[in-house]
Amino acid sequence: MRGGLSVADILDDAGDLSTLVAAPWIGVLWLTALPLRLAQAEFVSRLWALGGDASRHGDLILALATLSTGALVLATVGRAVFARACLLAIRTGAPPGRESLAVGLTPLLTHLFLALLAETLFCALCLTVVLVPLTITLAALAAAVAPLAERSGLLAPLKATAGAFARAGTLVGLQLVFAVAFVIAAANVAVAFYAGLWLAGAVPGIDLVAWAHRLSASSPRFLALVLAGACLVVEPFWLAAHVALVHRLRARETGEDLRAWFERLRAAEAA
Repeated sequence: MRGGLSVADILDDAGDLSTLVAAPWIGVLWLTALPLRLAQAEFVSRLWALGGDASRHGDLILALATLSTGALVLATVGRAVFARACLLAIRTGAPPGRESLAVGLTPLLTHLFLALLAETLFCALCLTVVLVPLTITLAALAAAVAPLAERSGLLAPLKATAGAFARAGTLVGLQLVFAVAFVIAAANVAVAFYAGLWLAGAVPGIDLVAWAHRLSASSPRFLALVLAGACLVVEPFWLAAHVALVHRLRARETGEDLRAWFERLRAAEAA
């Protein structure tokens, strides 16, 4: 783990981690993230459809926002479990077991604090466009640094996150790579919808004309669902990459890589 901190090195680690934690922790991540993505898709599509009349439907918008906030808490728990699974996989070199569920109250609250901060900054800065990647990066680093939190507080997690931002070049490279991956994933999700529509043509009694309209590029809800699906596809690899980056940075400062090597030796002896 004392290797380089290039984008290629981090992506190699992310690929290995994704393989080790795939079953069942990617499934846990998806199940906990799905309500949030669906709520966000509905929220965005409703705003798009209402346009200037959105202010007249305040109760609906508030209900969707409240639902999204509750789903965010559930998604944060899932991310915390997944990040801990990735960290255990780094330390042992083996697929993590049920110990991944033992996140702990301090790491969970730390993650929730940073996740809410990232969401608040995203809502405040989304109109600037150029600062949106910064908030997205903060959301990923929130999951990566939270498992390492040892004591409660507001300054310590911010300091740990700021330390990761010191590798600005690597972070920018990762965001560019995953931006391309997101576009490719969105295209594949859209193709999957259209393939399902084509296969449904063999089923009698289905109104394909109505479904073709619902699944057209002119439908805000369909576009929002495609983007939500792309988020689900990319998210495990995106989180694993940031966990790997934070671990490499920590290894350079604390010798965490030696601890991981020792735990792997113990696991090999026990086997």
